[in-house]
Amino acid sequence: MIKLRKFISAASSLLLVSSALTVISPDTADAYDGHTITVGYYDDCPGFQSGSSDDERKSGYAYEYLQEIAKYTGWDYQYRYGSFDEITELLHRGEVDIVAGISEEWKQKDKSSGYVLSQYPAGTEYSELFSIPGALDDDFYIAVYPNGSELADTLNEAQSKILKNDPEFTGKLTRKYFTGSRESTELSFSEKNWLSAHATIKIGYLDNYMPYSDKNDDRNSADGAMVSIFQELNRIIGRSISAVKYSTYAELFAALESGEIDAMFPAYRDLWRLERENLISTTPLVTDSMVYISKNGTDDFSRIAVMSSSPVQTLVINEHHHEAEIVHFKDINSCIKAIRKGSADGFIVEKNVLEYYLSDGKDISDLVTSDSQVSIEYCFAVKKSSSALCSILDTAFSKMDSNTVSRAINSNLYRKNSFTFIDFFTHNILRVVIIFSCIAAIAVLLFIRNRITLRKKQNEIDDARKTISSSRLETSKYREKTERDHLTGVFSRGHFTDEARRIMGSHRPDDILQLVMMDIDNFKSVNDTYGHDNGDVVLRRLGEILREIARVNGFAGRFGGEEFLIFLHGNNTEIQEHIITNVCSKLRETDFDFTERHITMSVGVTRISDGDTLDECIERADKALYYSKNHGKNQVNYFENLSGL
Repeated sequence: MIKLRKFISAASSLLLVSSALTVISPDTADAYDGHTITVGYYDDCPGFQSGSSDDERKSGYAYEYLQEIAKYTGWDYQYRYGSFDEITELLHRGEVDIVAGISEEWKQKDKSSGYVLSQYPAGTEYSELFSIPGALDDDFYIAVYPNGSELADTLNEAQSKILKNDPEFTGKLTRKYFTGSRESTELSFSEKNWLSAHATIKIGYLDNYMPYSDKNDDRNSADGAMVSIFQELNRIIGRSISAVKYSTYAELFAALESGEIDAMFPAYRDLWRLERENLISTTPLVTDSMVYISKNGTDDFSRIAVMSSSPVQTLVINEHHHEAEIVHFKDINSCIKAIRKGSADGFIVEKNVLEYYLSDGKDISDLVTSDSQVSIEYCFAVKKSSSALCSILDTAFSKMDSNTVSRAINSNLYRKNSFTFIDFFTHNILRVVIIFSCIAAIAVLLFIRNRITLRKKQNEIDDARKTISSSRLETSKYREKTERDHLTGVFSRGHFTDEARRIMGSHRPDDILQLVMMDIDNFKSVNDTYGHDNGDVVLRRLGEILREIARVNGFAGRFGGEEFLIFLHGNNTEIQEHIITNVCSKLRETDFDFTERHITMSVGVTRISDGDTLDECIERADKALYYSKNHGKNQVNYFENLSGL
């Protein structure tokens, strides 16, 4: 009874202290002391963050990510719980410090927010694997309460260290929490039944589809990346893998449908198509892209060549060129010949398959290749009735080293050739003819040179002088290319920094030096909405403006992506301020035919003093630019005018 009274007395005292603290400091976030952080923890997203009270065990993607942040910051966490909507409302009011899982698009929709996002993504939502309320199938970040710039800087620094020390950290978390990875070696009842009925797993593969799969006739065995993958499956699952060769994708699919094989590889991971074919797929193992090949560089084809062994070419054509006629050929060499003969207008081929073909010394310089912007994912496919096998394979993939597949692809991407002289002559007959012709021509020229007159020799000397002059001109053009950014025409980053350091070390005593860092606002949105070609239009226009305005009192350079630098010198600050203002206004006033919105820039400026290094100046200008970005964009801020940076 006495112990109970003491407990009640102590609890009452704690309640009084807690109430007093609440009166003194009503907002948790305002009490941020650089160490204790209040985390908004929403409980309606299992797998992302679970454990919706202080007494429940916490786990999940966001929880583990925040613990990694704490390693670099020394932060202690306290938690506020609720639904996603309730937590974001607390963030708006500044009653929590940070909330994980917010994308740029969500923040733009959340007009009343006022909070800022971390500089680096905390991950990417893949809707087929998991869903986060505020991610919208995009990169997601950690949101920091309004006016929490000091906390945001600490967070950004920690994320930068995580990215540097373990670039694959977020991928590991995704696989751990959302791709069916299981730490336990226990199998489900259906998986145990399937394995007990199958001492060997029969997997069908495509012949002549390197670097992925092939039949090595010399060794009478399977070849390609599949060999390493199958070996790993055998090691993890504990069942032997029987590899069965098929010449065409139609034969491979028919074998799976009839039950001759248990799974097929490689399969094109088009979930809608697989569902219609009563198939299911494992998680994607590798991503490739498609390449267009034609005579004239167009992608408007009426007759398209395809390889019979490809699992994707016909499907990509049906999706993106459904009106074109498809012409089937045995292999890639036959498809290339068809283009040259005019039997087909073009050929759509997997990039890795093309690289393997070219590694044999093949020459397609007479044809035009271009990226199609179509990405494809490869996986294993099984019948829906064998879903237990699909689960077994996914579990095995989750236990593989993350680099196993990429190493397998890279090690098979190039052929090891041992050409005989006859092989060399067959593959390079045109080159051989040219070489012998050149040798014969040189012999004739040597014979003639011994008989020419002094006047002829003088003409040769003149020709040599012309050659030297032409070489110097080419050298000058090459130097211009290395000094200039090829897209915008302003200085390249390397040449800009060389020039800046040179002037900083040898300027006139009365010169005023300033470094300006500019970043195009919402440039990622321009690329995503209007395409990268229109993004390049914006960059070229900014390059024109910079070359026109900054050439008298300074020079400009492209720092990377949509970031540009201007180095200003001279003794008139008004002219320098006019240059900065004029660059921003000219870009903003430019009418781009692909959009009615105005393109704006955020700008950071710093004064360069004697003793400063260029890296220090770039860092100060970057902080001023970051301030402009986080305070509304479309503005210019001077580092020396900002307190606390």
